[in-house]
Amino acid sequence: MILKHLVVGMYITNTYIFGSSETKEVVIIDPGSESERIINTVEDLNAKPISILITHGHGDHVGAAGVVKSYYDIPIMHHKHSRRFSDNELKEGDTIKVGEYNLHVLETPGHAPDSLCFYSKDIIEYKGQKIDGIIFTGDLIFRRSIGRSDFGGGNSNQLFSSIKNKIMYNPEITDNFLIFSGHSYQGFLTSVGEERKLNMFKDYFL
Repeated sequence: MILKHLVVGMYITNTYIFGSSETKEVVIIDPGSESERIINTVEDLNAKPISILITHGHGDHVGAAGVVKSYYDIPIMHHKHSRRFSDNELKEGDTIKVGEYNLHVLETPGHAPDSLCFYSKDIIEYKGQKIDGIIFTGDLIFRRSIGRSDFGGGNSNQLFSSIKNKIMYNPEITDNFLIFSGHSYQGFLTSVGEERKLNMFKDYFL
């Protein structure tokens, strides 16, 4: 597996390069800024980008998407209601194949109307740790916190509902899933089980 984490821009946005170490196919998730650094990292990995995945259309998550798209001539994949892009649209239940891995799409409004999460049950180990899968959550849920809902189109009730129904009580997702969030405010990596126990907003989504 290829899973490279970059922190980019003034808002410490997490950009992820995820894919197959066998085929070298990767997706670039949330290229928020620093396009040259993202491209250089992809080249250092000798990877073959097949698409850009956007968790939501806020500028700190898409700022470098246009440059990266043009450099590699690959599509930007985003929520079906996003107004920022005109490439491939995604909806609940879609699957993105990246080498031998499958990323499944969840619609998770609350932080923004076009928010998506991407999860895979195909990853069973990360840095020596046995796991049940991974999920890229954008700005839905962070380590010990949650995304804001006071931006345009945000809705706190939707946010809590998305965390509850799409993650915490999703039969496809267990406590042993690793969460790769959209910002590195308190560290970028956590697990569903940890957030069930330690998230300061847990009473609102459990």
